Amino acid sequence: MALIGVDVGGTGVKALAFSVTGEILSSAYQEYDMYSDGPGHFEMVPDKLAKATFQVLKEAAAACPERIDGIGVSSFAETFICFDKDGKILSNGIMYLDNRGQHLVPKLLEHISREEIIGYSGAAPRNIQSLLRMMLMQEIWPGVLEKTAKIHYIADFILSLMGGGHYCDYTLATTSIAFDINKKEWRKDLFEWVGLDPAALPEPVPVGTKYGELTQEAAKELGIPAGIPLVSGGHDHIASSLGAGVYRAGQMMNALGTVDGFTILCNDTDACKASTQYLYAYKPHYFQNNYAVMCSNLAGGVLLKWFRDHIGRFEKEAWLKEGKDFYAEYEAQMPKEPTDLLVIPNFGGYGDTYADKASIMNLTLSTTNEEIYRAFMEGETYEMYRRLNCFLSCGGKVESLTAVGGGARCDTYMQIRANVFNVPVRTVACDQPGALGDAMLAGIAAGIFKDADEAISSIVKVRKVFEPNAERHAYYMQQYEKFLKLLDFFKEIH
Repeated sequence: MALIGVDVGGTGVKALAFSVTGEILSSAYQEYDMYSDGPGHFEMVPDKLAKATFQVLKEAAAACPERIDGIGVSSFAETFICFDKDGKILSNGIMYLDNRGQHLVPKLLEHISREEIIGYSGAAPRNIQSLLRMMLMQEIWPGVLEKTAKIHYIADFILSLMGGGHYCDYTLATTSIAFDINKKEWRKDLFEWVGLDPAALPEPVPVGTKYGELTQEAAKELGIPAGIPLVSGGHDHIASSLGAGVYRAGQMMNALGTVDGFTILCNDTDACKASTQYLYAYKPHYFQNNYAVMCSNLAGGVLLKWFRDHIGRFEKEAWLKEGKDFYAEYEAQMPKEPTDLLVIPNFGGYGDTYADKASIMNLTLSTTNEEIYRAFMEGETYEMYRRLNCFLSCGGKVESLTAVGGGARCDTYMQIRANVFNVPVRTVACDQPGALGDAMLAGIAAGIFKDADEAISSIVKVRKVFEPNAERHAYYMQQYEKFLKLLDFFKEIH
């Protein structure tokens, strides 16, 4: 028996086949580029995404020595795809990194108050949310919404191509800012207001819902048995938290992928609501009575990718010819001591860091690339520490931290996090917890596991724990105070 988890990310898609005890039996990955026709414009091409996803599924299935018994799919959030009445795709999907539409937030707030939005949606309005993206579409692609007969979020889109029905799980629905997390239903009046017929909306369902079964046609193309369950893992951070064994209130997952994000499990609704003033959002988790409180910096792994593709461009090309991994080589070469550089990491122009440009401070003629690379990790950690403190100031509690994603494979980065946050940082044996969480949910739907508790106890294993160093923490707190002053400075000049 084997289960496949598909993790659809902003820069690439991966498919992994797991045994029922959590071992990776096969895997495949394909990177893709977003479409951009101007500064700050980022769109996903649906056909390109679908083709890449089917390709990695085929490769993972072909290399798997066991029968596939279920498929789970999770994805990045906010982005949706529009279809006309004949099932034709009408436009690209606007990505969360796209910085258009800031001017539309005040327009929305003329129609409905910020307090009301937070009360029903669990999030404050931002330009990246689906409802705002629909307002943007009316400006850049006039007429598209009027022609739209059906919309799918990304995970739902992929599942629909394999035989899944027209559903959307709660964790992706909440990223629209037009979904009532208390009643578990769409705010149809808001979609009508922006020009979308509510009949185009998918049926909202809990994460882990079986969307259907793999069709004969898709099975033939993928080389996977027909009739197996197709399950939604929802927003990728929710799937990752399951795959990391984060399931109790007070536990926190730090996902260091394309986006650097916190997912904190909390059952204190007052703390959840209070945290929204700091650009946190909360949504129903898989486990009853728990909310996933979420906050992210959209630079994240994109920051290190930018370093690789620009500052480290020639090293990347040389190492590629030698079959070496750029990130592993840089980790081995970068300094082990903290730097005195200060990086304002908002390269994506997002968040509440005040400026739409990033900054590297304290450069000298003796500064090396390796120091800058480490400083990128330190600066990003300062920014996430600031966000964590915002949640704690609202009465939230964090008892443990588990790091996942590509960044969690870098021991130096994890030690920086432990030293700045001043808490032990746990990493898990499986470095693909999103796909693992998807596979676990597929296993529950297939009847292999009784429930998530059984799946977690059977599969999740700890890789390493990084303990904080008191001396390093003290130094980093000095740097952190300077970091905060720089943010105030940027707020003033911008």
